[in-house]
Amino acid sequence: MFREHYPALFSAYLVALGGWLLASRLIPRLWPREKPDHLPQPWQPWREFGIALIGAAGVLAAGRLWSRGVRLPEGGSLGPLAAALNQVLIFAPILLVPLLRRHSWVTAWLPRHRFAARLAVGLLLSGVALSAYSLFRDGADHPWVLLGRIWRYDQIDEMIQVFLEDVTIAILFVRLASAVGKHWATGVVACLFAAGHIPAMVSGGASWSETAWLVRDAGLGAAVILVIQRSRDVVWFWGIHFSLDMTQFAWISGID
Repeated sequence: MFREHYPALFSAYLVALGGWLLASRLIPRLWPREKPDHLPQPWQPWREFGIALIGAAGVLAAGRLWSRGVRLPEGGSLGPLAAALNQVLIFAPILLVPLLRRHSWVTAWLPRHRFAARLAVGLLLSGVALSAYSLFRDGADHPWVLLGRIWRYDQIDEMIQVFLEDVTIAILFVRLASAVGKHWATGVVACLFAAGHIPAMVSGGASWSETAWLVRDAGLGAAVILVIQRSRDVVWFWGIHFSLDMTQFAWISGID
């Protein structure tokens, strides 16, 4: 058992990744290993990555507009749906990249075959991951309690946000990897994965010992991207990412 959030989070991710590796062996048809090259030809790696970066910059700009109140009203019973639509609008610049470049959605790790089955496996693994987190985190509520607090209608905007974050990373990674190679691209994404936890850790008054987990977070980020790269699919990972991301909040974990 861990008293801190991040060691438990780290362990839960490893359990979920191991679960997918097992599932991919038990149901290989969902993630066939041999796939044709999904990059259109001719393909200019740095040009495509540069265009994707412009799309990512557009997401940041749209996010700034949202924070200044330029958004659809999010009040009332339809507020969560409006908030979810706002998230789509924020991420629209990066989502337009494959469309405008006429690239397959496979270049965003969104294959269409057996979508429902892959999503179902991911949701099942998210339950496994939450169970692991509940087990590893000292004082955390039971996993079924966590599930009820996480998968709620009023949090549909956060669900959409996390999904679009995963798609954004996939779009950038595929194009960066084609330019610098998969190993370098994996290292970059792993560092970004670790850096993404810094704001929450700082605001939560993390100790030096907890901050040291950033190094291990980078290792976890590398493991995550290597497994997702093997599957070329962010659909199964989305539920895991969203569920575990929500455990950072005290009202979710039940730990004051």
